[in-house]
Amino acid sequence: MDALFITNLELNENEGIYKKICAEATAIGRAVGNCRLLMKCGSGTKVVDTYSGKTTTKELDVLTFAKNCVEEDSLKVIYIRLMIPNPSLIALMKAAKKHGAEVLYEIPTYPYYGEQFRASRKKYRAVAKIAIDALFSPFIKKYADHIVIIKSNSKIRLHSKMVEINNGVNTEKIKSKAEYDTKDGVFRMVTVGTLFPYHGYDRVLAGLKSCNEEVYGHPVEFHVVGASQTINELKEQAQKLGLKRVAFHGMKTTDELNEMYEKFDVGLGCLALHRRNADIDTTLKIIEYYCRGVPVVTSGKSPYKNPAVTIQIPDGEDPVDIKSIYSEWKSIDKDELRALSEQAKKEFSWDFIMKQLLMTCGIV
Repeated sequence: MDALFITNLELNENEGIYKKICAEATAIGRAVGNCRLLMKCGSGTKVVDTYSGKTTTKELDVLTFAKNCVEEDSLKVIYIRLMIPNPSLIALMKAAKKHGAEVLYEIPTYPYYGEQFRASRKKYRAVAKIAIDALFSPFIKKYADHIVIIKSNSKIRLHSKMVEINNGVNTEKIKSKAEYDTKDGVFRMVTVGTLFPYHGYDRVLAGLKSCNEEVYGHPVEFHVVGASQTINELKEQAQKLGLKRVAFHGMKTTDELNEMYEKFDVGLGCLALHRRNADIDTTLKIIEYYCRGVPVVTSGKSPYKNPAVTIQIPDGEDPVDIKSIYSEWKSIDKDELRALSEQAKKEFSWDFIMKQLLMTCGIV
């Protein structure tokens, strides 16, 4: 059996979202036999065979090439990641159903209208996109067999076609943290990935200023790994505040991160979830922290069920209380941390998540 995983994004291979999509597609392929990942490449399509790793480029755009695959090949599953809908997308979904393929449509953050509007720097574009989404929503619901969602707000209701999953990671390359005691007395916080204002790290910088980058005689460091416009703004804020222990590392490979994480004590997730109209932290970064054996700091609910390794802070605009985070971190049982990585890797492996999803949908 074969599957197609379709996204209309053009991505850098070092981006977390690229790694996530590749891991999802690979997991689907392992569950059903094989999966080809189709993504945007200029005006054409990049095709990744997830079994062999072979990559080719086609001149046709993603939706046109995908429709040709549906009509020419015997496909079991069409997995479409959220994209701006248009008639070509609906035509693809109709063709897939006609040829007997199961159509799964993923909404990676649900509901997402609030996030799109608040995170957008050009509000008129966000409004236009939301309007188009709303216009085509009945057609998506009609032609999708299942709508796969990662829920970001606990108050929303799901309709009958919706199937809920958690975010996952490719656990094969993630190294578990070996040591849990700081040898030099420095308390180190980290965040990794593409950042947006709703991550709330301006609150962290304000908190560091309030405590003079020190708690109970221990120096506090904040490490930021990645590149984005928001990170550039954080650099400017840190400089204006005169902070000396905030380090910006830029992009890092998985191997580099494996080494760096040995020094990090807590991983920061979303600390201003109200800015995206959410109360559940769905970020990939916290999943990675758990899988490395690093406790998480968040302003919302966590997908990991053991509260002993999650530090919750108030969701608001006030400076983050660094002393409170440090005190809670000190109280975490080291045995809980040693067990964390192994359990999290089982729970948040894309192989496990996608196999469970396809079983729930009656596909495998």
